[in-house]
Amino acid sequence: MLVTREMDYAMRVVRALDGREGLSTAAGVAERERMPVAVTLKILKRLAAAGVVESRRGAAGGYRLRRTTEELTLYDLFRVFDREPLLNRCQAAGYRCENRPDGDCGTCRELCRIQEVLDAELRRTPLKELF
Repeated sequence: MLVTREMDYAMRVVRALDGREGLSTAAGVAERERMPVAVTLKILKRLAAAGVVESRRGAAGGYRLRRTTEELTLYDLFRVFDREPLLNRCQAAGYRCENRPDGDCGTCRELCRIQEVLDAELRRTPLKELF
């Protein structure tokens, strides 16, 4: 499945932070999106490590988006979780087809064409339009 539960949670966290003034707590994000706090913290940590959100510690700490939802796309969120939204393993960089090692695989060629279309579509729409 392309959109995993983790990706769904990431979209919901970004939605909860979208357009907020100041910082939001993990508990506040979890409450707004009806998510478990532990899961929300895990997702926020990954988004912060990728530079999508900024985090501040302390009593006045919290989270906010570093990039706007006008800039962010679904493709960006897939990349946060270290996975490209690949149709098949033969689209992965450096993959060598065991069926056609010479590289002349019509199936792979067609899947690569479809992969390019999928990537373009995932990059096309800003998250703002989804929220």
